[in-house]
Amino acid sequence: MISQRDVALGKVLVSACAIIVGKEHEILFINEGDMPYHKWWLIPGGYVKPDETLEQAVVREIAEETGLKISPVEMVGVFEDFLSDKDEPIHHIIVVYKADVVGGDIIFSPEATAYKWLSVKDAINSPEIPEVFKKILQKFGKKKWTAQFLGLGKVF
Repeated sequence: MISQRDVALGKVLVSACAIIVGKEHEILFINEGDMPYHKWWLIPGGYVKPDETLEQAVVREIAEETGLKISPVEMVGVFEDFLSDKDEPIHHIIVVYKADVVGGDIIFSPEATAYKWLSVKDAINSPEIPEVFKKILQKFGKKKWTAQFLGLGKVF
């Protein structure tokens, strides 16, 4: 049980997201149909349920939002965003994985109303992507990903 002195005002939300790299080295983005990033372009993912692991959450969320079946390969990092809803502070913790697609076809959903593929550079320079997701992409872009790791067979 949490003691009353440890209870903080506001919410802490945990999301699990996946960086999915396409054949042309571009990353999959969805147009978010839900809060807190309504109408922004994001890497797909969503909230972790109390009874699931981070990896279970990212697999479930990607399937719900995009129709793709993924396998998380490696954790890219943990990121934070600070938002508010009706003057209530929200601390959003975002756990990001690099993931491979192992099946499925892209669909539209209430959570993902559109999708597009962007290079890391184009995404970082886009005014339609929230700053926290740009930080995610900057870290991802600095990693020495091999083409073999990305499923392409050579180092780039």
